[in-house]
Amino acid sequence: MSIDVDKITNFCRAHSAVRDIIHEVLLFDQVKSTNKIALEMASDGMPEGLAILAESQTGGKGRLDREWYSPSGKNIYLSFLLRPSLQMRAYPLFSPAAALGLVNGIQAFTGLDVGIKWPNDLMILDKKVGGILLETGSSGGQSTPLVIGMGINVNLDEGDFPKALQDTSTSLKIASGNALDRTGLIMALIQGVTAQIHQLEDDESVAVFDAVREKCMTLGKKVRVSTTRQVFEGRAMSIEDDGALVIRLGDQSERRILIGDITHLRETGKA
Repeated sequence: MSIDVDKITNFCRAHSAVRDIIHEVLLFDQVKSTNKIALEMASDGMPEGLAILAESQTGGKGRLDREWYSPSGKNIYLSFLLRPSLQMRAYPLFSPAAALGLVNGIQAFTGLDVGIKWPNDLMILDKKVGGILLETGSSGGQSTPLVIGMGINVNLDEGDFPKALQDTSTSLKIASGNALDRTGLIMALIQGVTAQIHQLEDDESVAVFDAVREKCMTLGKKVRVSTTRQVFEGRAMSIEDDGALVIRLGDQSERRILIGDITHLRETGKA
């Protein structure tokens, strides 16, 4: 079933807390990526408050330019174009906030228990079901834009995934045993994410991160951290209020990681 953009638009207009963040909803049949569309609109001077949806993407991507599998009519590809009141140094906070909003939205709509893998993956058990990509671009003569790109695997069956992804990815349909109404789920996701954006802009980031820590399945785990400079292993101990992940190394020293790729490791002994 196709996404009902009119129903989503009416929902956003009917809920003041959502309407404060999202003023217009656009749906495309096929795009390179919803983030790319949002960035192009921002550079053309488009104001904030857009939610951009697509039925399919030909060039969807995640962190580190990894390809995001984006078949038609199955999943949710959604980007917000915002111009936050916060300073640019606070923009990275929108990634964990959006992750929390998506987790809350999915749980409200499906009842499924979804966890956050630091910094921006959504997981069901040990398989990825969604992710987030933040991007900024040219301002178009206004304040610096922030684009929050969100992808959720919704109605894929196991055989729909490329072979390389079958062991590491899942969908809400696989987890729940039922095909889902994407329109209703999108409304729940928009409501969940906009609620967290309000908290950030109301200077309530501590409450956001307290909730993120509760949902973060990385904490307490032995992990391998890959940065642009090195790879090391340790145990994920905490998430600080600026979003940094604190890793305890084997010599009991600690390191803060703001940007890095995390792999959860099997327990073979103490870190």
